[in-house]
Amino acid sequence: MTDLADIASELYSQPLDEFTAARNTRAKALDDKSLAKEVRALRKPSASAWLLNMMAIHREKQLREALTLGAAMREAQEQLDRSELKKLGAQRQQLISALVKDGVALSEELGHPASSAAALEVEQTLRAAMADAGAAAAVATGRLVRPLEATGWEAVDLAGAVGGPFDAGGAVNRGDASADAADSADATKADAAKKAEDDRAADARADLEDAEDHFEEAGSALKRAHERVDQLDRDRDALVAQVKDLRKRIRALEQDIDVIDDAADDAVRERTEADRAAKESARELERARKALEKLTR
Repeated sequence: MTDLADIASELYSQPLDEFTAARNTRAKALDDKSLAKEVRALRKPSASAWLLNMMAIHREKQLREALTLGAAMREAQEQLDRSELKKLGAQRQQLISALVKDGVALSEELGHPASSAAALEVEQTLRAAMADAGAAAAVATGRLVRPLEATGWEAVDLAGAVGGPFDAGGAVNRGDASADAADSADATKADAAKKAEDDRAADARADLEDAEDHFEEAGSALKRAHERVDQLDRDRDALVAQVKDLRKRIRALEQDIDVIDDAADDAVRERTEADRAAKESARELERARKALEKLTR
């Protein structure tokens, strides 16, 4: 049976612009209403979180290398091994720089180029993942929703950072699972209340994301309509200008025709006169020939 984690992994591997539609379609197709509600509550990732998810899929080896180096640095920190920390710190800087550069190139390959702000958030999140085990686990899920930030070696805030199930407490506490049995009932009640509140907040976020997506789509459609109208106005102006030029040309040609007509009328009159003169000359020639014949008989 497909669980929420599997569905979330599938959705967070989608192109960023297709996430909301894919999520809503997946939720509608589920017969399990409770699971459908959880799917619909999955938040759309930020641009930087989406890119980190893509890196977890398409750059898994490089990302794993960075997280492994981070674990080694945390161990050196716990052992107060300054020499090792200094050596690993230099490697970390080189590795993060290479990863961010590769991530930016990957975003372009996937048709969603990363902005400079998104690239900075990717770097910030990688630093957090290398400093904190919980953050590393969050990045490794490939279901990151928002960027992460570390302050020194303190635990990173992972609240709402991962879409779908994620045991942030287990990852952060590094095995320190001791709890007071007397407090467990109160903790369960508090967890239930917090879950109900989180569910309501998740529904509200999902509705907000849908509204934002619709607003973005409407804005894009309006922009395209404005551009279409502007283009048609420019095309019309160009055609009107061509018509004006053609009308000027037609008037000029009509004037040329008038001049030619006048010249043709003159030429016709000249031809008529020349024809009459030629006929008269022919008659005179005939009379002269006959007169000569009489004289020479």
